[in-house]
Amino acid sequence: MNSPTTGGRSQSSALIIDAPGLVFRAYHSLPPMSAPDGTPTNAVFGLLSMLKKVTADLAPEHVAVVFDAGAKTFRSEAFADYKAQRPEPADDLRAQFPIAIALVEALGLPVFVEPGYEADDLIASLARVGEGEGHKNFIVTSDRDMLQLISPSTTVLIAKKGVSVFAAMDETAFRAEWGFEPDCFTDYKALRGDASDNIPGVRGIGEKTASALVRKYGHLEQIYAYLDEVTPERYRAALEAGKADAFRFRDLVTLRRDLTVDWRQGVSKPDTTRPEFLALARRLGFKGYIKGGLFD
Repeated sequence: MNSPTTGGRSQSSALIIDAPGLVFRAYHSLPPMSAPDGTPTNAVFGLLSMLKKVTADLAPEHVAVVFDAGAKTFRSEAFADYKAQRPEPADDLRAQFPIAIALVEALGLPVFVEPGYEADDLIASLARVGEGEGHKNFIVTSDRDMLQLISPSTTVLIAKKGVSVFAAMDETAFRAEWGFEPDCFTDYKALRGDASDNIPGVRGIGEKTASALVRKYGHLEQIYAYLDEVTPERYRAALEAGKADAFRFRDLVTLRRDLTVDWRQGVSKPDTTRPEFLALARRLGFKGYIKGGLFD
Protein backbone atom coordinates (compact mmCIF):
# COMPACT_ATOMS: atom_id res chain seq x y z
CA MET A 1 0.00 0.00 0.00
CA ASN A 2 3.02 2.27 -0.22
CA SER A 3 3.09 5.12 -2.75
CA PRO A 4 -0.57 5.38 -3.80
CA THR A 5 -0.97 6.51 -7.38
CA THR A 6 -3.69 8.17 -9.38
CA GLY A 7 -3.65 8.31 -13.15
CA GLY A 8 -0.04 7.17 -13.28
CA ARG A 9 1.33 9.92 -11.05
CA SER A 10 2.39 9.69 -7.43
CA GLN A 11 -0.23 10.86 -4.95
CA SER A 12 0.69 11.98 -1.44
CA SER A 13 -0.97 10.05 1.37
CA ALA A 14 -2.53 11.22 4.61
CA LEU A 15 -3.09 8.91 7.56
CA ILE A 16 -5.92 9.70 10.00
CA ILE A 17 -5.95 7.72 13.24
CA ASP A 18 -9.22 7.21 15.13
CA ALA A 19 -7.51 6.93 18.51
CA PRO A 20 -10.52 6.52 20.88
CA GLY A 21 -11.84 3.40 19.17
CA LEU A 22 -8.38 1.89 18.78
CA VAL A 23 -7.46 2.53 22.41
CA PHE A 24 -10.73 0.87 23.45
CA ARG A 25 -10.07 -2.07 21.11
CA ALA A 26 -6.51 -2.50 22.36
CA TYR A 27 -7.71 -2.49 25.97
CA HIS A 28 -10.05 -5.41 25.27
CA SER A 29 -7.65 -7.24 22.91
CA LEU A 30 -4.43 -7.23 24.91
CA PRO A 31 -3.75 -8.79 28.30
CA PRO A 32 -3.36 -6.43 31.26
CA MET A 33 -0.04 -4.57 31.36
CA SER A 34 1.25 -2.03 33.83
CA ALA A 35 4.12 0.39 34.31
CA PRO A 36 6.60 -0.05 37.19
CA ASP A 37 4.43 2.28 39.28
CA GLY A 38 1.28 0.22 38.58
CA THR A 39 -0.21 2.48 35.91
CA PRO A 40 -2.24 0.37 33.41
CA THR A 41 -0.67 0.49 29.95
CA ASN A 42 -2.08 -2.26 27.67
CA ALA A 43 -4.31 0.09 25.65
CA VAL A 44 -1.51 2.63 25.19
CA PHE A 45 0.93 -0.08 24.15
CA GLY A 46 -1.61 -1.39 21.63
CA LEU A 47 -2.05 2.05 20.11
CA LEU A 48 1.72 2.42 19.69
CA SER A 49 1.94 -1.01 18.08
CA MET A 50 -0.76 -0.01 15.63
CA LEU A 51 1.05 3.25 14.81
CA LYS A 52 4.18 1.26 14.10
CA LYS A 53 2.38 -1.03 11.66
CA VAL A 54 0.34 1.49 9.70
CA THR A 55 3.10 4.06 9.34
CA ALA A 56 5.46 1.33 8.10
CA ASP A 57 2.87 -0.08 5.69
CA LEU A 58 1.68 3.22 4.23
CA ALA A 59 4.68 5.59 4.62
CA PRO A 60 2.32 8.59 4.72
CA GLU A 61 3.41 12.16 4.11
CA HIS A 62 0.97 13.41 6.77
CA VAL A 63 -0.35 11.88 10.00
CA ALA A 64 -3.13 13.10 12.29
CA VAL A 65 -4.21 11.40 15.52
CA VAL A 66 -7.71 12.29 16.66
CA PHE A 67 -9.15 12.03 20.19
CA ASP A 68 -12.50 12.85 21.78
CA ALA A 69 -12.82 15.92 23.97
CA GLY A 70 -14.68 13.81 26.54
CA ALA A 71 -17.55 16.25 27.00
CA LYS A 72 -21.11 16.27 25.71
CA THR A 73 -21.49 16.86 21.99
CA PHE A 74 -24.14 18.46 19.83
CA ARG A 75 -25.58 14.98 19.17
CA SER A 76 -26.37 14.32 22.81
CA GLU A 77 -27.96 17.76 22.96
CA ALA A 78 -30.09 17.01 19.91
CA PHE A 79 -31.04 13.47 20.97
CA ALA A 80 -30.95 12.82 24.70
CA ASP A 81 -30.78 9.03 24.29
CA TYR A 82 -27.72 9.17 22.02
CA LYS A 83 -25.24 6.58 23.37
CA ALA A 84 -27.15 6.68 26.66
CA GLN A 85 -27.00 2.89 27.01
CA ARG A 86 -23.21 2.74 27.03
CA PRO A 87 -21.64 1.97 30.41
CA GLU A 88 -18.89 4.16 31.76
CA PRO A 89 -15.42 2.89 30.76
CA ALA A 90 -13.51 0.93 33.38
CA ASP A 91 -11.20 3.00 35.55
CA ASP A 92 -8.05 1.34 34.17
CA LEU A 93 -9.18 2.15 30.62
CA ARG A 94 -10.18 5.73 31.39
CA ALA A 95 -6.79 6.32 33.02
CA GLN A 96 -5.00 5.45 29.77
CA PHE A 97 -6.54 8.09 27.50
CA PRO A 98 -4.49 11.04 28.83
CA ILE A 99 -1.39 8.84 28.71
CA ALA A 100 -2.15 7.95 25.08
CA ILE A 101 -2.45 11.64 24.20
CA ALA A 102 0.82 12.44 25.97
CA LEU A 103 2.62 9.61 24.17
CA VAL A 104 1.36 10.60 20.74
CA GLU A 105 2.48 14.19 21.37
CA ALA A 106 5.83 12.91 22.64
CA LEU A 107 6.27 11.08 19.33
CA GLY A 108 5.94 14.44 17.56
CA LEU A 109 2.57 13.67 15.99
CA PRO A 110 -0.25 16.23 15.96
CA VAL A 111 -3.23 15.52 18.22
CA PHE A 112 -6.66 16.83 17.18
CA VAL A 113 -9.44 17.41 19.73
CA GLU A 114 -12.54 19.59 19.28
CA PRO A 115 -14.91 20.35 22.21
CA GLY A 116 -18.57 19.85 21.33
CA TYR A 117 -17.80 17.36 18.57
CA GLU A 118 -16.81 13.73 18.40
CA ALA A 119 -13.50 12.48 17.08
CA ASP A 120 -15.55 11.16 14.13
CA ASP A 121 -16.41 14.70 13.02
CA LEU A 122 -12.79 15.79 13.16
CA ILE A 123 -11.82 12.74 11.12
CA ALA A 124 -14.47 13.59 8.53
CA SER A 125 -13.24 17.17 8.34
CA LEU A 126 -9.61 16.10 8.04
CA ALA A 127 -10.60 13.76 5.22
CA ARG A 128 -12.36 16.63 3.44
CA VAL A 129 -9.29 18.85 3.74
CA GLY A 130 -7.02 16.01 2.61
CA GLU A 131 -9.16 15.38 -0.45
CA GLY A 132 -9.10 19.09 -1.25
CA GLU A 133 -5.31 19.15 -1.03
CA GLY A 134 -4.99 16.14 -3.34
CA HIS A 135 -4.04 13.56 -0.71
CA LYS A 136 -5.02 9.91 -0.70
CA ASN A 137 -6.59 9.48 2.74
CA PHE A 138 -6.35 6.36 4.87
CA ILE A 139 -8.59 6.36 7.94
CA VAL A 140 -7.57 3.79 10.56
CA THR A 141 -10.48 2.91 12.82
CA SER A 142 -12.58 0.23 14.50
CA ASP A 143 -15.80 2.20 13.87
CA ARG A 144 -18.05 1.37 10.91
CA ASP A 145 -19.46 4.93 11.03
CA MET A 146 -16.35 5.87 9.05
CA LEU A 147 -17.59 3.90 6.04
CA GLN A 148 -19.70 6.89 5.00
CA LEU A 149 -16.43 8.74 4.26
CA ILE A 150 -15.24 6.30 1.59
CA SER A 151 -14.63 8.05 -1.71
CA PRO A 152 -12.25 7.85 -4.68
CA SER A 153 -9.66 9.56 -2.46
CA THR A 154 -10.49 8.02 0.93
CA THR A 155 -10.03 4.40 2.03
CA VAL A 156 -11.11 3.17 5.47
CA LEU A 157 -8.92 0.59 7.21
CA ILE A 158 -11.17 -1.30 9.64
CA ALA A 159 -9.56 -3.18 12.52
CA LYS A 160 -10.37 -6.87 12.18
CA LYS A 161 -8.06 -8.61 14.65
CA GLY A 162 -6.57 -6.87 17.64
CA VAL A 163 -4.76 -3.72 16.58
CA SER A 164 -2.55 -5.21 13.89
CA VAL A 165 -4.91 -6.68 11.26
CA PHE A 166 -6.98 -4.28 9.13
CA ALA A 167 -9.32 -4.71 6.18
CA ALA A 168 -9.09 -2.02 3.49
CA MET A 169 -12.51 -0.74 2.45
CA ASP A 170 -12.50 1.36 -0.70
CA GLU A 171 -15.46 2.04 -3.00
CA THR A 172 -15.17 -1.31 -4.75
CA ALA A 173 -14.96 -3.32 -1.54
CA PHE A 174 -17.83 -1.37 0.01
CA ARG A 175 -20.15 -1.94 -2.97
CA ALA A 176 -19.30 -5.64 -2.99
CA GLU A 177 -20.21 -6.00 0.70
CA TRP A 178 -23.16 -3.63 1.01
CA GLY A 179 -24.65 -3.41 -2.47
CA PHE A 180 -25.04 0.37 -2.48
CA GLU A 181 -22.86 3.48 -2.58
CA PRO A 182 -20.87 4.62 0.49
CA ASP A 183 -22.69 7.97 0.60
CA CYS A 184 -25.94 6.04 1.21
CA PHE A 185 -24.58 4.45 4.39
CA THR A 186 -26.18 7.13 6.57
CA ASP A 187 -29.57 6.55 4.90
CA TYR A 188 -29.26 2.85 5.66
CA LYS A 189 -28.31 3.53 9.29
CA ALA A 190 -31.17 5.99 9.71
CA LEU A 191 -33.68 3.36 8.57
CA ARG A 192 -32.37 0.32 10.42
CA GLY A 193 -30.99 2.12 13.48
CA ASP A 194 -27.73 1.58 15.31
CA ALA A 195 -27.80 -0.21 18.66
CA SER A 196 -24.23 0.82 19.46
CA ASP A 197 -25.27 4.49 19.40
CA ASN A 198 -28.76 3.83 20.81
CA ILE A 199 -30.46 5.06 17.63
CA PRO A 200 -33.71 3.11 17.15
CA GLY A 201 -34.22 3.67 13.42
CA VAL A 202 -37.64 3.55 11.79
CA ARG A 203 -40.00 1.24 13.65
CA GLY A 204 -40.93 -1.73 11.49
CA ILE A 205 -37.93 -1.43 9.17
CA GLY A 206 -35.22 -4.00 9.89
CA GLU A 207 -31.75 -4.54 8.54
CA LYS A 208 -32.73 -6.53 5.44
CA THR A 209 -35.55 -4.16 4.48
CA ALA A 210 -33.37 -1.09 5.00
CA SER A 211 -30.67 -2.60 2.81
CA ALA A 212 -33.16 -3.55 0.09
CA LEU A 213 -34.68 -0.07 0.05
CA VAL A 214 -31.33 1.69 -0.20
CA ARG A 215 -30.10 -0.71 -2.88
CA LYS A 216 -33.19 -0.06 -4.98
CA TYR A 217 -33.79 3.65 -4.44
CA GLY A 218 -30.69 5.20 -2.87
CA HIS A 219 -31.05 8.16 -0.51
CA LEU A 220 -34.07 8.81 1.70
CA GLU A 221 -35.30 11.47 -0.71
CA GLN A 222 -35.60 8.87 -3.47
CA ILE A 223 -37.17 6.29 -1.17
CA TYR A 224 -39.90 8.71 -0.14
CA ALA A 225 -40.35 9.99 -3.69
CA TYR A 226 -41.26 6.44 -4.73
CA LEU A 227 -43.05 5.48 -1.52
CA ASP A 228 -46.15 4.35 -3.43
CA GLU A 229 -44.06 1.61 -5.04
CA VAL A 230 -42.87 0.10 -1.75
CA THR A 231 -44.33 -3.31 -0.94
CA PRO A 232 -45.61 -4.97 1.13
CA GLU A 233 -47.97 -2.38 2.50
CA ARG A 234 -46.69 -2.72 6.09
CA TYR A 235 -43.29 -1.38 5.03
CA ARG A 236 -44.89 1.52 3.21
CA ALA A 237 -46.95 2.33 6.32
CA ALA A 238 -43.87 2.08 8.55
CA LEU A 239 -41.92 4.44 6.32
CA GLU A 240 -44.80 6.88 6.20
CA ALA A 241 -45.19 6.91 9.98
CA GLY A 242 -41.44 7.16 10.55
CA LYS A 243 -40.53 9.77 7.95
CA ALA A 244 -39.61 12.48 10.43
CA ASP A 245 -37.50 10.02 12.44
CA ALA A 246 -35.73 8.78 9.32
CA PHE A 247 -34.50 12.25 8.37
CA ARG A 248 -33.72 13.18 11.98
CA PHE A 249 -31.66 10.05 12.53
CA ARG A 250 -29.82 10.51 9.24
CA ASP A 251 -28.78 13.98 10.33
CA LEU A 252 -27.65 12.53 13.66
CA VAL A 253 -25.43 9.84 12.13
CA THR A 254 -23.98 12.06 9.40
CA LEU A 255 -20.46 13.14 10.30
CA ARG A 256 -19.73 16.85 10.16
CA ARG A 257 -17.13 17.77 7.56
CA ASP A 258 -17.06 21.54 8.02
CA LEU A 259 -14.78 21.89 11.07
CA THR A 260 -11.72 24.07 10.62
CA VAL A 261 -8.65 21.83 10.65
CA ASP A 262 -5.01 22.14 9.61
CA TRP A 263 -2.92 19.15 8.60
CA ARG A 264 0.21 20.78 10.08
CA GLN A 265 2.25 19.67 7.10
CA GLY A 266 5.61 18.04 7.50
CA VAL A 267 4.76 15.45 10.17
CA SER A 268 4.98 11.99 8.66
CA LYS A 269 6.58 9.52 11.07
CA PRO A 270 6.55 8.87 14.83
CA ASP A 271 9.96 9.81 16.24
CA THR A 272 11.06 7.45 19.02
CA THR A 273 14.35 9.33 19.47
CA ARG A 274 12.71 12.43 20.93
CA PRO A 275 13.70 12.99 24.60
CA GLU A 276 10.04 13.52 25.54
CA PHE A 277 9.10 10.12 24.20
CA LEU A 278 12.09 8.30 25.72
CA ALA A 279 11.37 9.75 29.17
CA LEU A 280 7.72 8.70 29.00
CA ALA A 281 8.58 5.27 27.61
CA ARG A 282 10.97 4.68 30.50
CA ARG A 283 8.30 5.68 33.02
CA LEU A 284 5.80 3.32 31.40
CA GLY A 285 8.26 0.44 31.16
CA PHE A 286 8.20 0.19 27.35
CA LYS A 287 11.73 -1.24 27.16
CA GLY A 288 11.54 -2.21 23.49
CA TYR A 289 10.75 1.36 22.48
CA ILE A 290 13.60 2.71 24.56
CA LYS A 291 16.04 0.49 22.65
CA GLY A 292 14.84 2.06 19.44
CA GLY A 293 14.28 0.66 15.99
CA LEU A 294 10.59 -0.11 16.34
CA PHE A 295 9.62 2.62 13.90
CA ASP A 296 12.56 2.11 11.52
